[in-house]
Amino acid sequence: MVGPIDSAVERLWLKAAWQTGQRLGALRQLAAKRLPFALPATGPLSDLDGGMQVAIYVLSHDPLVLYTPIGGQRPLSSVAAIGRRFAKRRATFLLMPSWTLERPHIVAKIGRDLAWYRARFPLHELVFLCNTEEERRLIAAVGGMAIFSNHNLMVSEDIFRPLPDVPVEFDAVYNGRISHTKRHYLAFGIERLLHVTFSIGELPLAGDRAFIRRLQAQSPRHSIANPLDEGQPGWLSPQEVNRAYARAAVGLCLSPAEGAMCSSMEYLMAGLPVVSTPSLGGRDVFFDPDYCIIAEPDTAAIRRAVETLRDRAIAREEIRNRTMAKVWPQRRALMDFLSALFERMGSDQPPLSQWPFPGTRTLRRWTALREHAREIAALKPTPYGS
Repeated sequence: MVGPIDSAVERLWLKAAWQTGQRLGALRQLAAKRLPFALPATGPLSDLDGGMQVAIYVLSHDPLVLYTPIGGQRPLSSVAAIGRRFAKRRATFLLMPSWTLERPHIVAKIGRDLAWYRARFPLHELVFLCNTEEERRLIAAVGGMAIFSNHNLMVSEDIFRPLPDVPVEFDAVYNGRISHTKRHYLAFGIERLLHVTFSIGELPLAGDRAFIRRLQAQSPRHSIANPLDEGQPGWLSPQEVNRAYARAAVGLCLSPAEGAMCSSMEYLMAGLPVVSTPSLGGRDVFFDPDYCIIAEPDTAAIRRAVETLRDRAIAREEIRNRTMAKVWPQRRALMDFLSALFERMGSDQPPLSQWPFPGTRTLRRWTALREHAREIAALKPTPYGS
């Protein structure tokens, strides 16, 4: 997961731990993706999936417009669970893919589930906010309503920004969770490297600790920004993450596929140039060849690209300003779409004039579905964007 391991015993143990975690995760996902489609709309069994952890942001209560991430092997599972609780209300769901939809077998499932959903919840409209034009094309081909609206538009430029008073200590920073998909080992050739990392439970605790030990063993000039408690990385606030970015010359994106990767936009808003590997998911939408290099997934190639961008020493404010110049036209396009949507749903409010989204941390407040449902039911009608 984190590169070559000298001990055969440790290598076998880590592999077994990872495989165990994968099997347990697969079983949990299997149950989660099927249950929402099988439960009745009312009655004592209807809340069996109420403990599902979901993120829902209420963009508007009247008309009801909800923003929610989707992902996994059956992306509409969580939407089916949410939709059942609001079956009698007219509602629009803005669906943000948290993982690439450029996977034909996943899109085929979405097409089948869309037909099921429309038959069961005719008062609802589902809109896919796609991270790439190819995602939009694939979803449209199976009958979905889809627009190109990369989720990195949601990253807050108020939090992620240059900090000129923080000295640069590292050649690069990599914000990547503990996961084999993040390919941390590709950065091991970099002389001075800062890690921002965290666990979402892909490995057991002992596996997480082994992962951290492996990162620490690379070089005394490599460091972990997170506080460590008994070998486990603690969380950093968004402001602390931004400060970690300020300590480095270049931001890294090393996974082969994921979603649009919020940290790629965080780097750019903080004024960091970016070294990325080729990838699916849409993180390159806002890249610019003047300060972003797509390098082969090889340790030597990654190091050379980092050194190239480090030595260019492009002003951080220039990178940030040029990035925001790309962001705002796409934000305005989404605002225009939403204004037309609200009008179509019967709202008499004026068109949106300000960006209505609060940033990724608020948009992704994960909690039990039944808790979200209670909060939404208790809301008083308010104009959108207020």
